[in-house]
Amino acid sequence: MHTSSEDQKNDNEPAAIIRTVPVPGSPNRLVLNSDGSRLYVASATLPHGITVIDTASLSIITTITNIGSPIWLAMNPTAPRLYASDNSQASDTPITVIDTSTNTLINQIRGFTTVRGIALNSTGARLYVADQGASQVVAIDTSTHQRIAATAVRHPRDICVAPGNARSHVASTLDDWTSINLGTNRVVFQTSTIAGEPTSIVHARFAARVYITYRDRGEVYIGDTTTAQASSTLSGLLGPFQIAFHTMLERAYLTETDGNRVSIINTRTQTVIGTIPGFDKPRGIVVAPSGRLAYVANIGSSTVAEVRL
Repeated sequence: MHTSSEDQKNDNEPAAIIRTVPVPGSPNRLVLNSDGSRLYVASATLPHGITVIDTASLSIITTITNIGSPIWLAMNPTAPRLYASDNSQASDTPITVIDTSTNTLINQIRGFTTVRGIALNSTGARLYVADQGASQVVAIDTSTHQRIAATAVRHPRDICVAPGNARSHVASTLDDWTSINLGTNRVVFQTSTIAGEPTSIVHARFAARVYITYRDRGEVYIGDTTTAQASSTLSGLLGPFQIAFHTMLERAYLTETDGNRVSIINTRTQTVIGTIPGFDKPRGIVVAPSGRLAYVANIGSSTVAEVRL
């Protein structure tokens, strides 16, 4: 890949926090819109809401309220729609649909028991919901917000969609990793991973692998999706919470909530090659489309950090 001298100069600068912005409540998970100009940060504690941040100025535009306690977020890649779970109660979790062009609530999707992870395919046509209470993964048609399929999966905790939209991958509380064929909505395989409580599952950009974080065990399970077996396990981590992948390089960035740091993973060698310090109980992380920046939610200090990569 060709890089200019300016790119090379920037690449030689160490990864570090460059700016922070205070946000209301306890920022947990966050997502970017498709061009990276807006950042949406969920806080499930008072004051509840989703804070909208202008990434150019790193300043708050508004806070979307009256949506209960939002935790899980999914941004439609092709339409101005944000989906957020309302986990303010233990059951009957609704998903709120937000028009991001006006930052207003336009619908609620109901019929779930306890929503955990949610994910959209790359066209935005399907929303997949990990309904842990019902032990199901539910497929929703985003044009009608109607349920079109449900797949039995034991206690699903988080879900991601693989590049190409052929499969989804689900991490469950009962040490399971499940793959679902999204054409038939049937289970392709189910593999035992680590006996723990997963906090997130993500699919690598440039490899047939999923990464599952286990904060309680200090481990990241890396699964090979072609063999349905473990590719590697990263151990000795300090509260690993969520992973985001670089958009152009074979790098991943892991928040370690109990270590107040973000670790850098070489996804080719599947090893930790460095750390970025200075965070305060980091949770959610997202990488900008350019690959130059990341944003991290610090639940400890109620801030969002902008990070040079």
